[in-house]
Amino acid sequence: MKAALALGAMAVMAAGQAFMQAEQQRAARQAQANSAQAQAQTAANNALAAQQQADLALQKGEAEKRRIDTERDTASRDYQAQAAAQRSLLASGNVDLASGSAADSLLGNAAIYGEDAAANRHNWALADWQAGENARQALLQADAFNAQSQGYSRQASWLSKSAGNIGNSLLSAGLAGARAARTF
Repeated sequence: MKAALALGAMAVMAAGQAFMQAEQQRAARQAQANSAQAQAQTAANNALAAQQQADLALQKGEAEKRRIDTERDTASRDYQAQAAAQRSLLASGNVDLASGSAADSLLGNAAIYGEDAAANRHNWALADWQAGENARQALLQADAFNAQSQGYSRQASWLSKSAGNIGNSLLSAGLAGARAARTF
């Protein structure tokens, strides 16, 4: 009888230890699941920030292109005004505008304006490319953060599910051990 009681006490002790181990493992898994869920939320927030950064890059590019367009329009108006004033002055002095140094002067000014216009077009194309490239990089980063967030979410889900299963399986094993010890 004493042996049976000792075995019964050992079985209860084993069951209690199994329960405590199961509870510790369940708590550890749940903590891991909570951590993974927090990491998933952080990654999702980073993805949103990267998306906003992409939008901002495009907006900055549009603003820069508008600034360059304004610069082009101003340069064009200034050139036209200067060319008209030069032609008017030359014509008022009865200078032939069709040939000679007066025509060369007007053509030289037109060439300078053409160079300025070409530089303006280049700057506009560069601003457009830079904005697109910055936005593309930010969107790639957003995609990476979204994938990371989904991975952490799946991990958190699995850890939460397995945390509940640990308690059940170890507790069941401990109780089965206690029942088996009683049959001896």
